[in-house]
Amino acid sequence: MSKQITARQATQILASITPSGAVQAARWELAAEFTGDLRGTGTRIRGTRKKLAIAVRAAGTSLTGLFGVGPVIAAAVIGDVRTVSRFPGRDHFAACDGTAPIEVSSGPRKICRLSRRGNRRLNHAIHMAAITQIRHRHSQGRACYDKKLAEGKTPKEALRSLKRQVSNAIFACLQADARRAAARAEGPGGQPGNDSVASAAGSHPRRRLFGQATPGPGHHPTATASDPPPGPASAQGRAGHSPVAATLPPATPQVQVERPQRSEDERPGGAARRRPHSATRKATGQGPLVKPHRPKATSNPAKKTDGTP
Repeated sequence: MSKQITARQATQILASITPSGAVQAARWELAAEFTGDLRGTGTRIRGTRKKLAIAVRAAGTSLTGLFGVGPVIAAAVIGDVRTVSRFPGRDHFAACDGTAPIEVSSGPRKICRLSRRGNRRLNHAIHMAAITQIRHRHSQGRACYDKKLAEGKTPKEALRSLKRQVSNAIFACLQADARRAAARAEGPGGQPGNDSVASAAGSHPRRRLFGQATPGPGHHPTATASDPPPGPASAQGRAGHSPVAATLPPATPQVQVERPQRSEDERPGGAARRRPHSATRKATGQGPLVKPHRPKATSNPAKKTDGTP
């Protein structure tokens, strides 16, 4: 019996077994329940794969053209990468998916070990594609794997090298898909909405709002065909008035109202608030408060005449 069997094979095996006791009968019932669960899980997996195949086909990606990349792996790559333009190059993409090795060299010895960084789900998808290529001897991946083994690499080192090659191929396909999608979005007529008739307000000759864009000699925007040419009689029109000013409505005369001036004591919070002592003295009939005059001190003191320093 092989290590991997399907739910149908398990059902056939259980049908050929006849339990002889109560313990064997209980085990047979548990195995039958597990077989039913596996059958339901297999049905859901097949339905999910069909949905993924439809979604990948609708996306129009070229990833499925790579050997070992099916709808499931392509859907995982597209879902994790999202936009390939966020990666400047294939080296950055390899660092993201964890296929770029980490160098741990010491002296003249050059050693690279496995990188545990990056997106592990994307790394697993690339790993499955590389394993599929190694299993088929006629694939280019198997030829690359055998070449690395012939150079003295270990099987794990050869697998890491093949995974990096698969990562580069996936990145090239994603870039080609992005360029194809951009060209399809632009279309044969350029960007949508590029119409020569559609223009901004007033920019089209038939819908110009502000007259001629650049007036020629002898042309003024305010002049019309009915206006007489300027001459000595009509240059100023009426005395001191221009033809344009004559068409304007008369200006409304402005009336200036003088406001009465209030004294400092009549203003809100006037002298009574700022000088309470003066207001009190005025109310009681006393005169203003005069500060005593103090003589200013001289900068050069008088010299003593007794001869002491």
